[in-house]
Amino acid sequence: MKLTDMFVYSIKYLRTQKLKSWLTIIGIVIGTATIVSLVSIGDGIRYDITKQLEGFGSNYMVVIPVNIEGRGISLSIGQAPSSGKLYEKDYDKIRNIPGVKKVARWIYSRTSLQFKDKKITAPVYAGDTEVFDMYPEYMKIQSGRIFNNNEQRVVVLGYDAANKLFGKDEIKVNNKMYIGGEEFRVVGILEKMGTSLSQQDDKSIYIPLREGRELFKSTIGKNEISAMIIESEEGYDVEMIKERIEEQLIAQHKVTAEDKDFSVITADYVNKIVEDITGTLTLFLLLISSVSAVVGGIGISNTMFMSVLERTREIGVLKSIGARSGEILKLFVIEAVIIGMVGGIIGCGIGIGISEIVKDFGISSMANPLFVIIVIVFSALTGAVAGAIPAYNASKIPPVEALNY
Repeated sequence: MKLTDMFVYSIKYLRTQKLKSWLTIIGIVIGTATIVSLVSIGDGIRYDITKQLEGFGSNYMVVIPVNIEGRGISLSIGQAPSSGKLYEKDYDKIRNIPGVKKVARWIYSRTSLQFKDKKITAPVYAGDTEVFDMYPEYMKIQSGRIFNNNEQRVVVLGYDAANKLFGKDEIKVNNKMYIGGEEFRVVGILEKMGTSLSQQDDKSIYIPLREGRELFKSTIGKNEISAMIIESEEGYDVEMIKERIEEQLIAQHKVTAEDKDFSVITADYVNKIVEDITGTLTLFLLLISSVSAVVGGIGISNTMFMSVLERTREIGVLKSIGARSGEILKLFVIEAVIIGMVGGIIGCGIGIGISEIVKDFGISSMANPLFVIIVIVFSALTGAVAGAIPAYNASKIPPVEALNY
């Protein structure tokens, strides 16, 4: 019997057993759809993190008033501190450290916003214009310009802040809006940052630091700073500058290295956190894949064992007309491979569909064509392995015994 004849024979048999075949295929479909969708989401998140970290150059550091060692990190700028405080005197100390090129300060608070007749409450960030210079690829101007440090009553809006924050009322450059009851003129609107991790940043509202000091005086202490972003000079060792900053702040805050109330975050630290996260995610996906493969394989094995029992007489007929044991073995293995491959193809299609749907909910996802092909091949191999034992048992049934079954 030729290999092509075996494929045709197997397909015809599976078509006569539609219910049993599809119940087995569904097990493979669920497994492969889960694998493809989860891996696609994982790849999308990993891509988003990498893209967002491109803006966090190797010569940049962030100082926040909380000790995050052993507690993880949020990548969004301006997260609320849970302990400690930073002040202007800390800023003065840091900018005078050799090797420090620029230092940008941020403070933030929730306050009232009004555009036309709509009023809301949202976070507003007040900072030095230098921060926009430090992240030119991350905080790009779509229209208008960045404010200057000495300007008054001016505001720069994130893309979503301008286009979605007030519903259908889109804000344009030179429009007026009220922040904390004071009138501000919109001088710039940023481009959409384009990553799922930066959605909150796309809603951000930025004003000059001195304006924020006045607006937030009831919620932010005098001369208090929420965070500082530091750019080091080229040619200087970032870790060495980090150590100098920590030494200065430890002395300034009168704390020890063990109970310090601040953190200096470098690109290396962020990359380590990302590697830990993606490593855990990869391990999780491998476990899911293993469970899915086992469940699908058990389903195929069960179907093939039942098929051997139901088709014992058929096996005897095939052997009596000249089919060899090896051909019977191949015949059943091919059936298992077809089940696995069909399930893999359908499952991958559903998985890709799920990965596209989640994008509408703000979750990044990337379906890798090469991975999809690997999953389909893996599904076929799972079918072959799962069907191997039932196929071997079928090939060893004596013809006379099979005909008398």
